[in-house]
Amino acid sequence: MPEFDTEKFLNTPIYAFDFKFMIGDVKDFLEFSENNIDLQYQRELQAIAHRKDRDQFPSDYCEHLEGVINHRFRVSLPLRIRYGALLSFITSVEWSVKLLSMNALSPVPEIGNTNHTVKVLKEFSARAQLPAQSTIEEYEALVNVRNCIAHSAGILRTYKFKDTLPVSVARLQGFNLENWHIFGDQVCIERDALNPYIDRMKELVIDLHRTMHEKGLTQP
Repeated sequence: MPEFDTEKFLNTPIYAFDFKFMIGDVKDFLEFSENNIDLQYQRELQAIAHRKDRDQFPSDYCEHLEGVINHRFRVSLPLRIRYGALLSFITSVEWSVKLLSMNALSPVPEIGNTNHTVKVLKEFSARAQLPAQSTIEEYEALVNVRNCIAHSAGILRTYKFKDTLPVSVARLQGFNLENWHIFGDQVCIERDALNPYIDRMKELVIDLHRTMHEKGLTQP
């Protein structure tokens, strides 16, 4: 077994170190929250069943309570958690990409209405010669979804760019425009749907930081 080289380990750069923690926290938050909702859901159902067994609630009232609990713990709360995770994810990427652009020898200027983070990702992946088109297109679709959530509570009919939203949603696995609530069609995100997009963007952002540095495209 080769001897561990302590000096080499200590001198090896760790690229996008803060971003790794930020994006890891997003995934941990999502997993913890989903699991906690599952736990609370089971407790609520058990409490109703216990009261029903002791004849404290009539049968039809128990069914009503179960319907309320099912909607709260299977629709409303999970959707809010996934919305929050998506916003945190997009914000984390924006922060790290902006930092990379600030440190670049030739930063990408903010021009026009195009999302600047998407523009930087496209430009820098071309400079670094990284095959990232599909991942960036997914991220661009997620940005549109994020904007709808942030500015229109995820509801299609009140979103300023509602004509573009269906195309973005169709680009993403596990994302749909459905009427889960009472508000009409809104962005619906299935459980675990965010994880692969988080993983792919994490890999791309870290690769960009590393490759731009190795190619001498960022400040020392």
